[in-house]
Amino acid sequence: MSIVTKRFQNAKGAIAFLEALAYESNDTIVFRGHEKSEYRLVNTWQRHRAVLHEPWNTDIDEALMAYKVGLEKLGIKSFDHTNRFEALEHGRHHGVPTPCLDFSYSPYVALFFAFNGVRIPREKKKPYSVVYALNVNQLAEVRAKKLHDPRTDCDAFYKAFHSFQWPKREDVENGFPANTLQFIPFPGAANKRMQRQLGCLIYDTLWYKRMGLKDLEDYIEQETETPFFDGTKTLPGRPILTKVFINQSAASNVFARLELMNITGGNLYDSADGVALDIKNAYNYNSKFSYLRDIKLSHLDDTKV
Repeated sequence: MSIVTKRFQNAKGAIAFLEALAYESNDTIVFRGHEKSEYRLVNTWQRHRAVLHEPWNTDIDEALMAYKVGLEKLGIKSFDHTNRFEALEHGRHHGVPTPCLDFSYSPYVALFFAFNGVRIPREKKKPYSVVYALNVNQLAEVRAKKLHDPRTDCDAFYKAFHSFQWPKREDVENGFPANTLQFIPFPGAANKRMQRQLGCLIYDTLWYKRMGLKDLEDYIEQETETPFFDGTKTLPGRPILTKVFINQSAASNVFARLELMNITGGNLYDSADGVALDIKNAYNYNSKFSYLRDIKLSHLDDTKV
């Protein structure tokens, strides 16, 4: 099984573990946070539509075109709709259903989204948030092996392995491909929100139902890690996915630590919406971002209340 789960009761242990994943691996590890621990890796397009995306379908293009039209009507100059990569990533980061899961190279950004909006219940048993740590290199190897057996066609295997991690613009020039799994490593120049969040994407239109699977997690879970030789001995393979569960009682410490790194909703979104998230999240800890020297409320005169 290529999914490993870790469970933490406090912020310190969880952050130390996530930092080790990010800094101590030779592989590319990307992170995604979610408030609900039962959440599975299913993109918004798959949640939005039960019908599988077929090669001839134009439904994704039509949704992104409608999004662009709506923005233009409001006078919002946003993205080049003729560039499918640009349209895809802009739509995804503004709530449009797309066949993409957004990840970040930063475990701290993922922690923000894992605890964003959390309200700690009074009950003794607290729920968990989750941070997903995805090993892109391991997923690329699994995907390439399914397309080409390295024992019989090594060149085709390595080409597929490389292509998974480094897509070309022409990959989507003639439409969004069906039954495809693809890593999109970097945002475009126009997507400032994705840049601020150190974002990347997993494009996923695999036909899971036809494979007898539910989603990307099922796809990953059926795989076996590939052992590797470190020069002296053979070691167990690295998992493709690590699910890090963190008790939501750690929310105050998580937000306090993130604020020290200047990771706030306002900075991640660069918008009033992000600032509003910070106001809500400040419920959990004593924030420092809410003050400026020259912005103060007028004096309260309780005799006039």
